[in-house]
Amino acid sequence: MSRVVRFERWGGPDVLRVVEVPARRPDPTEVRVTVRASGVTAGESAAREGALAELYPRAFPAATGSEFAGVVTDVGSRARRFAVGDEVLGWSPEQGGHADAVVVPESSLVRKPASVSWEVAGALYVAGVTAWTCVESTGVGDGDVVLVVGAASDVGTLVVQLARLCGAEVVGVAEPVHHDWLHAHGADAVTPADAGALARVVHERAGRVDVVVDTTGADVEHLAEALEVPASRCVATLPLEADLEFGPVAPRRAEVLAELVDLLAEDRLHVPIAGAFALDDVVEAFATAERPHRQGRIVLLP
Repeated sequence: MSRVVRFERWGGPDVLRVVEVPARRPDPTEVRVTVRASGVTAGESAAREGALAELYPRAFPAATGSEFAGVVTDVGSRARRFAVGDEVLGWSPEQGGHADAVVVPESSLVRKPASVSWEVAGALYVAGVTAWTCVESTGVGDGDVVLVVGAASDVGTLVVQLARLCGAEVVGVAEPVHHDWLHAHGADAVTPADAGALARVVHERAGRVDVVVDTTGADVEHLAEALEVPASRCVATLPLEADLEFGPVAPRRAEVLAELVDLLAEDRLHVPIAGAFALDDVVEAFATAERPHRQGRIVLLP
């Protein structure tokens, strides 16, 4: 038997339950992984509340968990990339990562370096690939000035770092408690304000803005207009996070994830962890993630 997180109706964290289900063997091109860590994401919260029901219909009982890291314990007859005992991280196309074990296609896994912690590896896929997509789709390059709204969010934290690695200057919009972190990662920092006030402050600090990345659901169009940034160089992360299965990076997800892992292993990218919870404490984990908390990801440790 396997222990998995499921829900049978739309609602808050309290609808989540840990239940036992029959364990299944991998199909020929699949791999079974014992999960060591799995991130809690904003997209999963929105899906559980029914906010994405029209876009992505789901049948009940529904599982949760987009991302995970763990140890390979079984491989399908035609799976060749991994062996029992390999440490891996990746994503679950069936949203089954909040569990003590998960069966996934071998194509949705990459190797985990020993130097990357389980917590960080298990919380990398959604925020990492979303942040990568933001930076790539807006063409961030050397000398650009990038404004990141929600710079201390799960995705914003990584956008800041990836943009800096591209040679861009970064202005991060975040509450004052996060300004020291932004400064330590080479970014300027401003406090949230209405679009007009924010545009004036940013112009005073940077002179110009070339790219706007919004991770908060703010009025990015109004802000971009005030900053005279073309629409092609503005992006909001919420639709991207909800659309990783079909978005522009979808065919290259494993490649992008592997590159992010390399940056982690080289200590050039950091994923802050705000808290870790046992699988049985999944309700508390989601409740913590959905209210204001210190910067960093919330993860489950089955």
